[in-house]
This record gives sequence, structure tokens and C-alpha cells, in this order.
Amino acid sequence: MKHIIGHKNPDTDTICSAIVYEDFLKQKGEEAKAFALGKINNETRLIFEKFGVEEPEHIQELPHGTEIVLLDHNEEAQSIDNLKDLDIVEIIDHHKIKLETDKPISIYIEPVGSSCTIIAKKYFESGTEISKVNASLLIAGIVSDTLFFRSPTTTEVDKEIVEKLNEVAGIEDLEKFSLEMFDAKSDLGDISVEELVKLDYKVFEFGGNDYGIGVMETMNKDYGINRKEEIVSKMKEIKEADGLKGVFFGIIDILDENCYALTSGDEEDKLFAELFDAKNQDGVLFVKGLVSRKKQIVPKFEEHFKG
Repeated sequence: MKHIIGHKNPDTDTICSAIVYEDFLKQKGEEAKAFALGKINNETRLIFEKFGVEEPEHIQELPHGTEIVLLDHNEEAQSIDNLKDLDIVEIIDHHKIKLETDKPISIYIEPVGSSCTIIAKKYFESGTEISKVNASLLIAGIVSDTLFFRSPTTTEVDKEIVEKLNEVAGIEDLEKFSLEMFDAKSDLGDISVEELVKLDYKVFEFGGNDYGIGVMETMNKDYGINRKEEIVSKMKEIKEADGLKGVFFGIIDILDENCYALTSGDEEDKLFAELFDAKNQDGVLFVKGLVSRKKQIVPKFEEHFKG
């Protein structure tokens, strides 16, 4: 059986694409099951409740030799804990390739805004029937990852796929739907500071060192800014505990499309300010128009450390 897994700290795109790909493979006569590598966020929970979908089983490891499909990621640091013990048979992603495999495998990588876009294309290109619920899940994943087409990662393909999926899903007002999603994403209640930092958090290797980069996409930026002292304190703990060179946390204002960044130290502050021409506003680094970790933040770091 193929075990389908998205990345750690799962977001709506990684969870929805895995669930729907399970259906696609089953329709092709293959045994498959989707799993989650962590707690789902409030946005994804809203989607599941809205469309009557069960949350996938949570796992941290799988038995040695298990066949796995990596969805929405391909970096070891972002994947299942015992990845090296497992048999990767397929990768489906919309990020750059970092993982090395010991045999030829099926790889589907496309520079689009969402892994759900790729899964939808598989349905349409193969003429496979897609249910109303699964079409809705794929729309949700695309809306989430592209910030409803506000992110620079958005492509015309994403927009076309959403339009085609909605012929099946029948969501009456996509703008209203997106705001409901973003409102749920912004409602973090009494979440712990560690959960907040790691809500959408990935580790990247730049210049031979590992850096943690977390983002909080929200319509309530003040929630994060008002907790800046405890966030920075927790980032410093994570940096030390995980042996990282630095940790960065971007509070992304979805509607105004701006970033309010925090870092784990003076050196990281200086680096971020230099890379993004950030302005210090009462201990928060402000950058206008910075909304995408994948398209804007990570490439700047890579360019800097290559030099």
C-alpha cells in the first residue's frame, strides 16, 4: 500500500492534496492511504467540518520499507522522522527539488501555486471522475496556498483550475469562502507560543547551516505582534535546542500583503533587514509586499549565501 504524506506542521494544501490523491489512486486500482504528520490547523478544521471530511490519521514514523508518496514537500527536514528507512516511490510537489533517491521514481514537479493544483490536473488530464467534496477540498488548498491569488506564487494555471473545479464543487461565492478560511486561520485563541511559531514552520539549509522559518498568515496581525516578546524568547529556545543558525518568524497580513518579522537574535535581525530592506518598527521588522516564504523569502536567503 502507498502511504501518502505531506510535510510536518501540515497546512490546508498538504492535507487536502494528500486526501484527494488517495481517492485518485484508489480509482486507478491502487491501495493508498493519506496520513498527517501533525496537528491540523483551524483553517483546515473549518474545511473538514464544512464538507464533512474526516481528519486523517496522525503518524510520526512508519515501519521499515513502507512505500510512501511525498506530497507538497521533498526535503528530509520537513518529512516523516524515519524517512531514510522508507521506500519513496513518488514525489508530487510545487517546490524545488532537494531530496536524493537511491533509485528512479515517479516525480511530478510543477511551478504552480499549490500541490492541489497538480492533483486536480491529474484528474482532468486522465478523465478521472472527481466528487463535489474532493473538488471543494482542492479549491480550499489552492485558495489557502495562493492566499486567494494574492501570493506571487499564483499562476494562471491555478486560477483556471479553481474555475474548472468549481464547476463541480459549486461554491457560490469564492471570495466569501476565502475570507471564511482566512478568518479561521487567524483565530488562534489561546494557542501556546511554541504552537504559534511552528504552526507553519520549515527548516532550510543555507550556506551549510540550518535555519528555521515560520510564517503566520493572518487577518489579525496584532495577535502576533502583541506576543512578540514571548515569540522571540521561544525562537531563541528553538534555535538552541535544534542547533540552528537562526530562526525567523513572519507575521503575514493577508489582506494588506505586508510582513512583520521577528528573529532569534541581533545577527539574524541584521541579516533580515539587509536582505529585505526591512524597517524596524518598535522591535518588529516591517517589509511591504512580502507574503511568500517560497517565492520571496527563501530565494533571497539562497542568493545571499551563494554569494
